[in-house]
Order: sequence, then structure tokens, then C-alpha cells
Amino acid sequence: MPAAVATGLDALRANPLRTLLSTIGVVMGAASLAAVLSLGDGAEAFMRERIAFEGMHRIAVEARTADVIDGHRIPRQAYPIFAAGDADAVAALLPDADVRLEVTGTALTGCRDGAPCLEAPGSPDAALRAVRVSGLWLAGTPSAPGLLAGRWFTADELRTGARVTVISRATATALLPPTTTSPVGGVIALGRASYRIIGLVADAPGGRDLSASVPLDTVDDALVPVPQPRARTLTVTVRTVEQAPDVRRRLDALVDARADWRGQVRVVAHGPERLAQVTQGILVMKLMLGAFTSISLLVGGIGIMNVLLASVAERTREVGIRKAVGARRRDIRRQFLTESVAISSAGSLIGVLLGLTGARVATAIIRAQTDALIYASVSVSTLVISALAALVVGIVFGTYPAVRAARLSPIDAIVRE
Repeated sequence: MPAAVATGLDALRANPLRTLLSTIGVVMGAASLAAVLSLGDGAEAFMRERIAFEGMHRIAVEARTADVIDGHRIPRQAYPIFAAGDADAVAALLPDADVRLEVTGTALTGCRDGAPCLEAPGSPDAALRAVRVSGLWLAGTPSAPGLLAGRWFTADELRTGARVTVISRATATALLPPTTTSPVGGVIALGRASYRIIGLVADAPGGRDLSASVPLDTVDDALVPVPQPRARTLTVTVRTVEQAPDVRRRLDALVDARADWRGQVRVVAHGPERLAQVTQGILVMKLMLGAFTSISLLVGGIGIMNVLLASVAERTREVGIRKAVGARRRDIRRQFLTESVAISSAGSLIGVLLGLTGARVATAIIRAQTDALIYASVSVSTLVISALAALVVGIVFGTYPAVRAARLSPIDAIVRE
């Protein structure tokens, strides 16, 4: 360690109270900045989870079933109907993504005395209920969605069109007897067929609609008949929203390359636009709050400058003697900058720890008192920005006292004493 650095650290240890007081401002500034950035990171992470839960990680390949002319929607009489082979082709193009072929419609089921009712619709003792049913074909090796109980479809069940279903919690509550301990293994009626329940999934956030999923080849028996074939959707789920633009470009190229799809099929992705809006909003919030909290850092920097200027005045003789025995100007500057950086670094470390702890405690209290889903998160950028901001303040506000000390003349310094 250079002698100038060792001398600066010894000076700090010799005046612990003054060092502590000069550190408080930096501690408060770094703590405020770390807390604000931590809350911003938490908000961004929460929005990413919401986007993923709402299906914004998905890119949909849809058939154009209507045209809009002068603001009026005109249904098309013919449009492509995707098959399992189309899903397999997309899965081969995107091996790292989950690919589904699905069709969604409404099924009718009846319940009597709290139990599934298999009587034909219209019987006097049957109460009809509408269930949103999705027929699925999973291409490749997709990851199974989160289940509350049971399991997801196997490849054999999808290939053979087994009459099995995965239902939501709301569906189980509405269609099964209240005494049912577990819906798995039960049987419900969907349209003209009965399906054995193999899995239970959570309800969609904010909704209690009845929903169920069945293998694609059996969905026509479950859904209410319609005059035209139902359009099917190819859904590609990526791991992160950032991957969506590249996947969308590749799907657009696939659509353009197929003559039977060109002009008849569109690719839709809402996730990247939504994420960009959320990220921009959170960035603006971080910048505004960060600017306000930076005032605390400036106050801390002024405190450091004040303490170091007083230190220069008190140690004029010491500086003069050091220069008289051969110390150069850069040695004196290094000594006082070392003191400034040491103060700001210590304050930065303590402040970041206090800020992160305070943010976590505050969000825990808010969650305990309200239903707000707010929490604090820690990212590498938050730690780096908080630490570097305090460090820069120490260097900037320590430069003038260091330069002033370095410019002292050895003779004037000794005479002044």
C-alpha cells in the first residue's frame, strides 16, 4: 500500500467521531437510492410475472377469419384450419419453445344436486352450465404448466384422443359435490361425452370462469356445434419476453414461405410491446425518484468536503513537513482523496445494506396490512449504481480539499503553524 494511502487511513482512525459524522450523509443518500432502485426492480419483476401469467410470453399464429372494410368486420367463408402436422413443423423450427395447437369454444354441462349430470340437456331436473373448453395438441416436449393436483396430458392420451380433462378449480367447485376431497379421478359431462379428470389447475387471476382442457381430437364431442369449422390457433410460448421479437420474425418468415398461409394467416405478439411500455414507465419512475434521493448524496458530499477542508486547516504543519521531506503534490492529493474515498465507500456499503433492508421491511409491512402485491427486489445494477454513486460523490467532493492541500507551500505551511 502506498505511503500516502496508509497516511490517509491513519488520519481517519485517529478521528473516529469526525469520520462517523462525515459518513452519515453518504449513508443516508446511498440508503435512499438503494431503496428506490430496489422498489423499482421489484415493480419490474412483478410486471414481468404478470405478463408471463397473462400469456404475454406467447406468440399466436392465427387464421384470418374476417376482413375489416370501412370499419366493418366481414367474416370470411374460408380460412386455413391448422393440423397437428403444422404444430410439429413449428416445433421443429423453434426447438427451444413450447408449441401448442388449440381450439377454444363453449361446452354445456348439467349438474343436479351438486353432482355431475349426464342427462341430455333439457331434462326438467338438469341445470345447464357453460364451460370454456380448449382442445390441445402439444408439439415437441413442452413444459407442463403448474398443477394444483394430478397431472397433465401424456403423449399417448393426446395421440389417441383419450377422454380425459384438466379442469380449473372453479370448474371443480361448480360441477363436483361439495364433499369431494379431490377432483382427480372424477367424471364430468362436457357436451355429448364424459371425461375423466386427471388434473386441477388454478383459476385465471381476477376471473372465476369455468374452464377445462381436453385432447384436440375429442374437442368436437365436447363443444357446442357451430355451422362453420372453428379456427385453430398455433401458440408458441418463449421462456422470456425478450425472445419474442426474434421468434416472431421467424414465424413471419414461415408464414410468407407457405403459399397456403400467405395472406391467410397472421402472427400476433403483444408481450414485447407491453414489456416495453412497462419498462419505460418504471425507468421514468426510477429516474425521477433517483434524482430526488440524489439530493441526500449531495448533502453527504458537502459534508465530506467540509470535514476535509477542516482537516487540511488542522494538519497544515503535517502537510508542510511531508512536502519538505520530499512528498510530491500527487502524494498529498492521494492522501486526502484516500480519506474521501474511504469515507464514501464505507458510507456506501452501510447505506446500501440499510436501504435494501428498509425496502424489504417496508414492503413486508405493506403486504401484511393491505392486499397490495408489492415487494422489493435486488439486481446487480441496483448494487452497482448505488455503490458507484456514493463513490463518485466521495471523489468529486474530495478533490478540491486534496488539491488545496497539495498546493500548500512547505515554508508557508510551517510558518502558518
